[in-house]
Amino acid sequence: MTNSLLLVDDKKEALNALAAELATALPTKEGEIRLWVPSDKDHDPRASFFERVDDTTTLVVADHDLTSSGRTGLFGSSIVAWCQERAIPVVDFSRAPDTSLPREPELFELRIPLDPEKAVPSIVALFRGFKAITDALRADPDLLALRGAAAVLSRILGVPESENQLSLYAVRLGPTSGSLMARISGDQPSDEQKRALLGYIAGHLLLTVLRFPGPIISTDALKAYLASDEANSRDVTDLFKKARYFGPFGDLEPFFWLTKVNAELEKLIPEGADADTVGELHRTAIEARLQRKLRQHDCPRCHGKNGGYYCPFTKRTVCQLPYCSVGANSWIPPGASICRIEREFFDEWGPVLGL
Repeated sequence: MTNSLLLVDDKKEALNALAAELATALPTKEGEIRLWVPSDKDHDPRASFFERVDDTTTLVVADHDLTSSGRTGLFGSSIVAWCQERAIPVVDFSRAPDTSLPREPELFELRIPLDPEKAVPSIVALFRGFKAITDALRADPDLLALRGAAAVLSRILGVPESENQLSLYAVRLGPTSGSLMARISGDQPSDEQKRALLGYIAGHLLLTVLRFPGPIISTDALKAYLASDEANSRDVTDLFKKARYFGPFGDLEPFFWLTKVNAELEKLIPEGADADTVGELHRTAIEARLQRKLRQHDCPRCHGKNGGYYCPFTKRTVCQLPYCSVGANSWIPPGASICRIEREFFDEWGPVLGL
């Protein structure tokens, strides 16, 4: 069965250009690319949409404003809602620089970079990631008997010992989507329906883990953990080759297993070594191994001396000192062990949001 990818855009020329680029990156045998240009000829847009998706649809990518071809009132938010009804992963994007589309997605809504050179690889990585999870569920029927998406995901990733930490990301997973709750409240689903829904939930759970570094960390998070903006230099990343993550969505950017990063750091940190912060300890240990200084990060408070934690909102390096950051709260999943919120950002927005 060939998986399919649906592209939705009211600008035919732009849609065809995107499809052509995707066709070079995604072989036909791997995914069928379907197109829809909504127009005033679509008297029932919802019906037109559902004519183009089926059980093979792995991902939908939709422009946010779909009104320029005469189909007034149709926006990407409608496509997102319809996809959530069927548990189909969906990307909602916009080319308009003044769009009101939030930069940060909702839990069951995905974003891609607007830069065309980055958009296509991101779409392909998302498509392959969800496909890999669904394929794993089909290959091992016993996964359906496990309790919860965290348990399933930990088995698919080959790290069953991480189930407890992954489950901390899934605490509020179900109630965040009314469509999801409605989908599971009907008749007894078939195994195929269970598999599709579980793949949908597990995929979004994994993307949340990647967004809020904990068991798996991005390159930016690695820089924060090592308290150096030079942590992506070849000689530094070579120290952590064994820690690279190659699971679903691993093509979005380089990721690393935190436990394996720590295992490599333990080999580098001399016994009895001490520092004010964990980031400084990590950086100085690597400097000793490489016998050179690393470029420090641009924190205005410590001028790059400290570090060790990552703020997923400001995307900056922070440390555990109270004037620099605050610990995990309702903004951050409990499993995101190396995430803290930059103090200035928290002080500005916390009172507004009542946090």
